[in-house]
Amino acid sequence: MNPRSLFSPVACLFSLAAIGCGAPSPQEPAAPSDQTAEVAQYRCVPLSAEALRVKAPPTALVVGDSRREAQVTSVRLCPSGQVPQALHNPAPPRPLAAWLTATPGASADNRPVHASADSVYYAGVYKPTSETGYALGVGARLQIYNPQVAHSLDQVSTVVSMVRGASTSIVATGYRKFQTTYPTLLVGHTVGGVFQHVTGWVQVHPSYYPGMDLSGYIGAKPRFFVLYSGTDWWVYFNDAWVGYFPGSRWGGAFTSGEMAHWYGEVFVSGARLPPVTDMGNGLFPPNAASGAIEEMCTHNGTSCFLMGAAQSYVSNAAYYGLYYPGLSNLRYGGNGGG
Repeated sequence: MNPRSLFSPVACLFSLAAIGCGAPSPQEPAAPSDQTAEVAQYRCVPLSAEALRVKAPPTALVVGDSRREAQVTSVRLCPSGQVPQALHNPAPPRPLAAWLTATPGASADNRPVHASADSVYYAGVYKPTSETGYALGVGARLQIYNPQVAHSLDQVSTVVSMVRGASTSIVATGYRKFQTTYPTLLVGHTVGGVFQHVTGWVQVHPSYYPGMDLSGYIGAKPRFFVLYSGTDWWVYFNDAWVGYFPGSRWGGAFTSGEMAHWYGEVFVSGARLPPVTDMGNGLFPPNAASGAIEEMCTHNGTSCFLMGAAQSYVSNAAYYGLYYPGLSNLRYGGNGGG
């Protein structure tokens, strides 16, 4: 079989990280009533019966990590028994072809598959879980920026994801900037090669939610994790579990990953050249101030083990770059030739 035929022509935009909290505690303080601007970004919805079906995974350590958190939240955004839901969390511009194979051992020719009408650029690394020995999750610290976006239909994101099959089953998290003036919390998944965004998402945390404004974290390096626990795929941000995608979304067939990804991505509408939209903070590596992805790890269900010797990929080094010395940290970014 031609290895290129393994790819779905419409895999997800983000080949679309594990520690913390479960259902909200009634002792947590409520959000102040004068937070008008903050409240306008979300609405409060009842905690679903599905959210109460399972407990959040236990606190998990990152092996070799200092366990420092970027910033711990203590403010409940909604009354007890309710959780926040973003009012503005649009689906990505459109599904795109995947940039990396999810099939361990496939040839280099099997890697890049690009869309034609628009352009997508990547800079990052990937690692088969067969080489790390841990296939239940993926994680990292992502330094958050507020990148310059050249066009309203452009999107920039920084992502960690766990993939199975030819990009047919994916869960991802990170941050992105798309049709906002600030970065937001990215959560998404792919089923059968079709990107499903947050369809079926089960919200658990009383403060963190997909699409939330991350302006307060700009410059910080919070944790992001994806983890398969019990029968579900959980997403973790900073110091707590946010929620999960039920395993039933994949008919119970997606229980581990074959490939872990860590990368920056820029989607450029209309294939404009040069792309101009920033990746990361717009600085090219190896500049020490360029975008950072650190403590990259893969998960065994209890701990996330730092990994090294990943394979790197840059789609166009004239526009965006990567500095990866071979351990668990990397630098990435660029200004798209602008």
